Amino acid sequence: MYAFEKDVADGSSGLNNYGTALWWTAMLMMTMGSEYWPKTPEGRILCLVLALYAFAVFGYVTATIATFFIGRDAEDDAAELAGAKSIAALQSEIAALRAEIQQLLNQR
Repeated sequence: MYAFEKDVADGSSGLNNYGTALWWTAMLMMTMGSEYWPKTPEGRILCLVLALYAFAVFGYVTATIATFFIGRDAEDDAAELAGAKSIAALQSEIAALRAEIQQLLNQR
C-alpha cells in the first residue's frame, strides 16, 4: 500500500512512511478501519482485496470455533443441542409410536 500511496499530493494525511502503511493495513485487516482511505486506483483495489481477505479469514476462524463448540455439545447428552444419540432415540420412539398406531387401527 505504501508503494501506491506514498506519492499522493496530500502527503500530510496519507501513508507517509512504511510503518504508517503497515499500521493502516493491520487496522484494515482487523476490521477496525482507519482515518485514511486510499486515493489512487491501485490503492483502492488493494484495499478492497485486503478487506475481502480479512473478512474471509475472520469468517473461517469464526466458523471453525463454532463447529468445535457445536460438535462438543452434540456429544453431551445434557446439552440443549440435539446430537446424533438423541436423534437416534427419537427415531426409535417414532417407530414404536407408528407400530402402536398401526395396532390400534387394526383392532377396529
